[in-house]
Order: sequence, then C-alpha cells, then structure tokens
Amino acid sequence: MRRLLSIERNGPPPAIASSAWPWRAQGPLLLLAVLLGGCNHEPAEAKHSAGGSPTVQVVRPTVRTIDNLVEQPGFITAYERTSIFSKVSGFIKAFYVDIGSEVKKGELLAEIFVPELNEEYQQKTAQVALDQQMVVQAQQLVVVAESNVQNAIAQVDEAQAQVGKYDAQVVLWESNVGRLTQLARDKSIDQKVLDESQRQLDANRAARTAARATVAARAADRATAEANLGKSKIDVATAKAKVKVSEADARKAAALLAYTKVTAPYDGRVTVRNANTGDYVQAATGDKSTANPAAIFVVERVDMLRIFMDVPEGYARYVQVGSKATIRADALSGIQIPGTVARSSWAIRERTRTLWTEIDLSKAEYGGLRPGMYVYSSILIQRPNVHALPQRALMVSGNQTYCFLLRGGKAVKTSVDVGLSDDAWVEVDRLKIYGSWVKVTGDEQVILADLSELTDGDTVEVVPTPGPAPAPGPASS
Repeated sequence: MRRLLSIERNGPPPAIASSAWPWRAQGPLLLLAVLLGGCNHEPAEAKHSAGGSPTVQVVRPTVRTIDNLVEQPGFITAYERTSIFSKVSGFIKAFYVDIGSEVKKGELLAEIFVPELNEEYQQKTAQVALDQQMVVQAQQLVVVAESNVQNAIAQVDEAQAQVGKYDAQVVLWESNVGRLTQLARDKSIDQKVLDESQRQLDANRAARTAARATVAARAADRATAEANLGKSKIDVATAKAKVKVSEADARKAAALLAYTKVTAPYDGRVTVRNANTGDYVQAATGDKSTANPAAIFVVERVDMLRIFMDVPEGYARYVQVGSKATIRADALSGIQIPGTVARSSWAIRERTRTLWTEIDLSKAEYGGLRPGMYVYSSILIQRPNVHALPQRALMVSGNQTYCFLLRGGKAVKTSVDVGLSDDAWVEVDRLKIYGSWVKVTGDEQVILADLSELTDGDTVEVVPTPGPAPAPGPASS
C-alpha cells in the first residue's frame, strides 16, 4: 500500500509514463499490478513513514580496531652493494674470484701490478732510516755542545779567580808603596826599595787588567757555547720533524702499494667481474665531471636483503618501524614471507607522492628470494581503539566525506574527518559542528539510511536498528 501511495503522490515513473503506457488509459490495470506486486514482495527497509517522513535507523560511533592492508609492488636489493674500483693505475696481475663466488671480509680478490709504487715505497722507507740516523747525530751534537758550555763556564770561573788574585796583590803593593814612600821621605830606606815596590804594584795592576779581559773573553766563549747548545737542540727537533714527514711519506707509499691488492669489504658474493688478467685499469678519481672506469668487481652482502616499497602518502602517517609486513614473490609460486618494517624515509617523495619504506629479511627468513626480484609487499596497518562508523553511514562528495546527524528529529548534513577503512567500518576522528571541528565522543547519533535520498534539514522518523549494519561502500552525491 505504501508503494501505491508513493505512485499516486509522485506520479508514474518515466518508463511507465511513456507513450507505450498511457497513464490514464492503463490506470486500473497498473493499479492491480502494483497491488499484486506489493503482496508478493515485502520491502527490505521502509523509506517513508505513513506521514511521508523518511524512516531511518540511528547508530553511534563504535570503539574498535581498524585493520587495513596496503599492498604495493616492490623490489629486492642486497643489504649492501659495493662497487670496487682501483685506487691506482696498473695492470691486473691476477684475479682469484669470479661471479657467484662467496667471499669473506678482507679476502684477496685481485692483484694489480704497479712496479714504480714498490720502488717508491723502498725509497721512502730508506729515507725514514736516514732521517732517524740524523736524529741520533743531532742528539750527539747536543751532548758535545753541553760539554762545551760546561768548559766555558769553568774557564770563566778560572778567569774570575785570577782577577781576584790580582786584586789582592794590587791592594798589598799599594799598601807597601804607601809605607815605603813615607820611609823614603825620612831617608830611612833606599830609594831603590821604593822603586822596586812601585814596579811590583804596576805589574799586578797590569796583570789584573789582563785577567779582567780574560773574564770577558771567557764569558763570550760561554755565550757562544750556550748558543751552539740551543742550535743543537733545535737541530734535534728539526731532525725528529723530518722523521715524521718521511714516515708519513712512507705510510702513503705503503697505502698506495696496499691498493694493488683488491680485497672484499665484507662477507658476501661477487655479482660482477669486469677485468681479466693483463687488463689495464685506471685509478678512480671520484670526480663526477669526468667519466670513471667500470668497477673491477661488485660485491653484495647477502646475509640480509632489503625490500623497497612505496607507500601512498594517504597511508604514510600510519606506517611505523615494526609494522607487520608480508612479501609475496610470484616468481616463487606466490610464496609469502612475513617481515616487519625496518625503516622509512619519513619525508614524502615529491615526484611519486609516496613514502620510501624498507623491509629487512635475514638469510634465515628470505628463502629463495634474490636481489633484483620483483615482489609485492603488503603492510598491515592497525588502528586500535578508534571510533568507527559503518561505511554506509557515510557519503562522499568531492574531496569531503559527510554523514547525517540526528538533531531534533531532523537530518543534519555534517562533515567528517575520516581515517582508515577495513571495507566495513571507517575510522572517524572529528566532526564539523557549527563551523568548528570537534572530536568524536561516541555519543553522536548518526543516521543509517539511503543517504542519497536525504537532504540537509529533512524531518525523519527513527525506527529501531535490527542488528549490526551491513557494509556496502560509501555513497557519493
């Protein structure tokens, strides 16, 4: 009967109102058909009450866990991949490994023949020995200079002693001359005695003057000896500095000579070999402006594998270190290997708008996977204890999601800030109430109905909710 009332109120549907079905001419027959149809098929959900208002159910946001699986293509690389170049230019003397060879850290991979480097190393080593002998010689000269200083000090002391001696003699003869002068005046002694004393006084004065000159000369000799001692000590420091320079040169020559032996940087496998015995290899300069030669070897560390995956930016904020992941390899009959997220770039890549994410697998985990394989990577994103609504309680218009809240018996169209979805439930975080975003509390009354038939402000009639809401996709306006 409700279907009949709807037809009488709104008029026939377009298909019935066509020229093939004249509405007024076929009215009685159509009415009979509708009545018979209504008797055989009870509608699944009433759309309108007897008064014409839409009948709806009401649900509240439920606290639950939302699980979402993000699957994207990925690729595998070794945990580390090192291209090994030559640091010196020369000829391949021999190589000891080939592609596929397992190598240990420090294992010899190849030798490069560079004879001039060996000669340079021998020369630098000999120079170190020579400079070390020069240090010994300089140290011996310091000993000699110290001895000369001590000798000069002794000579100065001796000369000063002579000055003191002659000072005493001068004093003595000055006293004698004074006494004898008085006696000569009194005619008590012969003048010759006085003259002899005067000569002794003059001689001692002269000797004292000579001794003082000797003191000055010895002091100058002492200063010279001390200067020579200082120079000898500086010569020792200079000789030691030369030893350090020559030792550095010798270490550099030894380092260059060591580069003639190409070794493995870590345990792994050789995946590329680009050289043969007798080939000439050039030193890699590291200058990006010039073309560098190809690597002699490429060694890959295979105790761990890296799986790279681009996570769409909409899911980037949910991916954390430790998030559960699964790797599926179609090349291995679709084998699935569990793993966890090891790291991510954190920043979104501008060109692809994705988050660069890496999953590590140990050798015991990755089985038959190998670097270069194409795989599908899945990351399980879990949002525990969040408020969620059934998908059919939401509708999408443009880039915004909406729901209808029940307020005063009317349907109020409300913007919703949504998160993850598990195809049945959708995480809801905030509602836009009176122009402001507010957190969902779980007390909100959300209308569950055919949202495409509702408009903002419609008066609705609430009927009891029979059970858990089904989960079709969100409606679009």
